[in-house]
Amino acid sequence: MQDLINFYNTLDVDWPVLGFMMLMSMGVAVFHTLIFSQLWNIKIKPGWLFFVLNPAMIGGFALYERKRGALVFGIVFVSVFVFGILGFIMAVIRDGKDSAREQDAYRKKMGKAPLSWWKKLLISISGLAFLGLILSLGVPFFIIIVFIILPFLASIFFPGNSKRFYKLQRILPTANIRSVAMGLAEISGNTRVITPILSRIGSKECIGFLYTIEKVSTDDEGKNSYAMEFSEIVCEPFFVEDKTGKIKILPEEIEFIDFEIDEQYQSSMKRYTQYLLKENMEVLLIGKASLEDNNQPVFKKEEIKNVFGIAPVESVNNHNELRPILQSAGYFIYFWLILIAIILLTPIRFKNNTLEIGKINWTNPFHSSKAINSLEDFYDNIHEKKEDADTKEAETEGAETVSAPYDNAVMDTTAVIKSK
Repeated sequence: MQDLINFYNTLDVDWPVLGFMMLMSMGVAVFHTLIFSQLWNIKIKPGWLFFVLNPAMIGGFALYERKRGALVFGIVFVSVFVFGILGFIMAVIRDGKDSAREQDAYRKKMGKAPLSWWKKLLISISGLAFLGLILSLGVPFFIIIVFIILPFLASIFFPGNSKRFYKLQRILPTANIRSVAMGLAEISGNTRVITPILSRIGSKECIGFLYTIEKVSTDDEGKNSYAMEFSEIVCEPFFVEDKTGKIKILPEEIEFIDFEIDEQYQSSMKRYTQYLLKENMEVLLIGKASLEDNNQPVFKKEEIKNVFGIAPVESVNNHNELRPILQSAGYFIYFWLILIAIILLTPIRFKNNTLEIGKINWTNPFHSSKAINSLEDFYDNIHEKKEDADTKEAETEGAETVSAPYDNAVMDTTAVIKSK
């Protein structure tokens, strides 16, 4: 720690470097915005807050003293991991509770008994143990596993209904209803009612509706957060008609995708929301074209791909227009995550007012670890073996270097950056 203080006291940062730090802080603002909005469930208003706040803080402190601007940049950078890890833990707990409620509601709807308390406890303990294992590997490996590997695997093996729907929508041609082939298919047309029903809110006549109840929580600042408590889709069979003909839709297990809110209100710390499927809506469906016993063509859930979704055509068009932008943003975020992980895996030492950057170490961060009595001990356990540190110390005192201290590296990026 004393080496770090000495390095800071002798640090001299030029304005071009500070300008680059301010620019980098705008990239960090992307993660601040995502962390607080997605993990902490806090609505950032205005949305560009961190894009202005981060560089403004660096520039403001730099006007007083340039090295203080560099210090603020370091704090802004490190805060991503602090808020990210805390937010991730909170999100896991919150999502676990929501998932348990949804599973109980679904099992009750299907006539099954809810999961017993000991099964829920076992699942919770297993999840916490897995999270603890990841945290024990250190911050760099936590970032790589949680924000890169796990989301990638989840998107492949456990895609959400909406993602699965839009993925198939991009590759399936829209078939004419009259000539649709049996099996997985995409159709589009206007809805036609067979037997109308009344909606949950307002008793409006419709074909079907999605009704949700969310629990409202208010923090100390008066901001609301919402957790799903109940969700149901009620829908009667209906027709979809295009210029070539019409087909009967069997709505069992149908998913409503990106419908606009019809009604919403809040009462007794709960929020009630309703989405309507109405007569003469232009919709797009993905499912399975099949035949009933009387050879009447019907459209229903496709079991193999596990997809049966309906979305307004306008929402589908909007999604397709925004997809390239969202995809580019995703690539940008992944690039920064990988870059941050590599930076954290790179050993850095302050010695004799010099910042030494060593080789990247991809091995287990706690191999041959020593007792942790300080932050420096923790850092040493992540980046090098204790005997390597002792060897380096002896070589430095003897003013002769025998071998590179980081023998497990896969990349050689040794460099020395001198301060004032």
